[in-house]
Amino acid sequence: MNKQTEIEKELAKLPILEYAFLKPDEIIFSKEVRDLCEGNSCGMYNKSWACPPAVGSVESCKEKCYGYEKAMLFTTATVVDSSFDMKGWMQALIEHEALTDQVAAVFRSFDKDALMLSTEGCTVCKKCTYPDAPCRFPDRMYPATESYGIMVMQMAPALNIRYNNGANTVTYFSLVLFNE
Repeated sequence: MNKQTEIEKELAKLPILEYAFLKPDEIIFSKEVRDLCEGNSCGMYNKSWACPPAVGSVESCKEKCYGYEKAMLFTTATVVDSSFDMKGWMQALIEHEALTDQVAAVFRSFDKDALMLSTEGCTVCKKCTYPDAPCRFPDRMYPATESYGIMVMQMAPALNIRYNNGANTVTYFSLVLFNE
């Protein structure tokens, strides 16, 4: 049994909605995605080890990703009361990050250096130590896919993964990079 088959056997036990394996050179990078970060649209720019500028340039992030042999994009989707249900969105994010922790454990049991990228920046600590001290939980700090300049919106359909799962549904994405 190869590593991917063993990983998929473990992933089948988790509440992942959809996933696809790909090669790192299939990841779509975009300066425009990073520009959103630099415009501080989410309020996390220059405030977290998981976000720019702490993660490095898009080019250095791309090189880091290309240093791995394989990648896997996966999703969760949660029904919320409405598209304005911020409490529901936050609960869905917490559940997605908990699942990302489980996926990280699966991959890191096969490759201790697997890189996890998740959504919306790190949520582990109430107040990040950036830039005054090192990250307190580097194994649980998952940089945002957006912070790496990754265009998930274009990647998902190319991998036959739904980007939008319907009205009043929030879909979150994470990406893991690993070596076989």
